[in-house]
Amino acid sequence: MKEETKNKIAAQVAELHFAEDLPDELDGFTVQKIFAAHEDKFILFACVDDEIHCALTTYFHEETMEFKVLQRIGLTEFCLTKFFTEDFAHFKELLAAQLSDVLKNLRGLRSKEPNRFLREKKIDAWSYGKNLPATLEGFELFINPAAPVEVTNGSFIIINYADFKAGSDFVLTYNVYTDEFSGEKKIHGAPHVTYAFDAKTLEELENKLKKNLSAELISIRAE
Repeated sequence: MKEETKNKIAAQVAELHFAEDLPDELDGFTVQKIFAAHEDKFILFACVDDEIHCALTTYFHEETMEFKVLQRIGLTEFCLTKFFTEDFAHFKELLAAQLSDVLKNLRGLRSKEPNRFLREKKIDAWSYGKNLPATLEGFELFINPAAPVEVTNGSFIIINYADFKAGSDFVLTYNVYTDEFSGEKKIHGAPHVTYAFDAKTLEELENKLKKNLSAELISIRAE
């Protein structure tokens, strides 16, 4: 990050007394007050709960010249577009108005009602999904089809096996717009696409999971 940009953001933070106004805890999340540049970002603060493997990070992105909020659920990260703004004072207002609800939503992910498209697809009633093992090949079942998690662009994570210590996982998503299932894996934090689970129906997906899931997890660990 350019020194000029870093100094400008630091000055805005100081002018609005932003750091001093932050509590040490928000809705059960520990507030990490960072306020430092990292690569092309100026990190403001993060709200972290390692027990549920969820976090939010607020930052200024030099590439787009916008303030943003990055949400992490397990090992999956994505930006919340409703917080995008070029104006720091407006960003502060957005955080004050909406941050608490976002954190409460993160904490209550497992109790949310399934999206109607997922109910129509009968994902929440899928018997195979209800009987997935809690651990498989050393990976923890973090997200299951009975409690899917919405991410971006109409996609929902319906299965997530994770090894948080290694930073590796397998994610299976369903997209309500394309009506398709697809898989992705991370190996030590680096994303890789896998086509072994592409499917249009639950029956097709179930067959592919029975055939490929254990082998996929073994290959992730081996790599």
